[in-house]
Amino acid sequence: MTHWPNGARFALFLSHDIDQIRDREMWRVLADLNHIRRVLVSGERGSVALAVRRVGRSLVRPKSSTKDFETILDIERRHGFRSTFFILHDRYWARQGARFCIGDPGIHAIVRLIKEAGCEIGLHGGYYRFNDSAAYAESREALQEAFDVEISGIRNHLLRFSGEPTWRAQLGAGFAYDATFGDQSYPGPYGGRDRPFWAIPPVSTEDAGLVELPLTVMDGTLFRHRRLAGRDALDAAWEAISPVIESGGLVSLLWHGNFFNEPEYWDWQWVYEELLDRLAARGPWCGTGAEINAWWRAKQRTPAGS
Repeated sequence: MTHWPNGARFALFLSHDIDQIRDREMWRVLADLNHIRRVLVSGERGSVALAVRRVGRSLVRPKSSTKDFETILDIERRHGFRSTFFILHDRYWARQGARFCIGDPGIHAIVRLIKEAGCEIGLHGGYYRFNDSAAYAESREALQEAFDVEISGIRNHLLRFSGEPTWRAQLGAGFAYDATFGDQSYPGPYGGRDRPFWAIPPVSTEDAGLVELPLTVMDGTLFRHRRLAGRDALDAAWEAISPVIESGGLVSLLWHGNFFNEPEYWDWQWVYEELLDRLAARGPWCGTGAEINAWWRAKQRTPAGS
């Protein structure tokens, strides 16, 4: 069993992908309308009335770009937790691309909140830059310059992953760790990997290698892919998390920033809050991705028994 800092029996990695920052945004409205269609035609869970209200509210009275992030940070602050936020950098306005530019005042206001809370900024690797080391490096440098941060971690958009080619491209772009390794379709550790591991081991003292922080549960897995809701989603998430706690592993959660303060998606936020309450009661060591990466690397350099 891994011995985590402060004698904790397991570790906790909280993360959020920043795909969009505004309510009144064409692709978000289209996604809501498509959700309504699926509810009516294919039986997807959801309330048409609430979804219609959400569309109307987004057009008439949209939330501020910072509101959801203030909520996330407040929820985590109750337990003394800090998290990592992966910012999408890719083609602007392409179908799978970014919904904001990094010069946008809205994302700068969000980053200020994140930094003030002592949380971490990482790169959300773009769909159109997948496995492109030079493009990854360009994105990393762009975020570092725009937000005055050092970026060591990456998670690919939509969990796009192709094994070693993905890791080699990330390592070549200067990243120290990746957080993409997970299954969108089912909650639980992908391939049974429930703690950090070497994605690319270092081969010399000059080569840092790449560490993987595997995913345990993602919000979209529960509510989109498994079509769960409310208590059923909470139970499924906890069923996936409990064995990781028992094994002394790393519980890694991914909750997107644009599903808070939403009547239509009330249970996305509720499940996150309930999970954090349960996890906090069990005394984990919670670190940002960079902190977990640094601690795990140091642990690998420590001789056994010391």
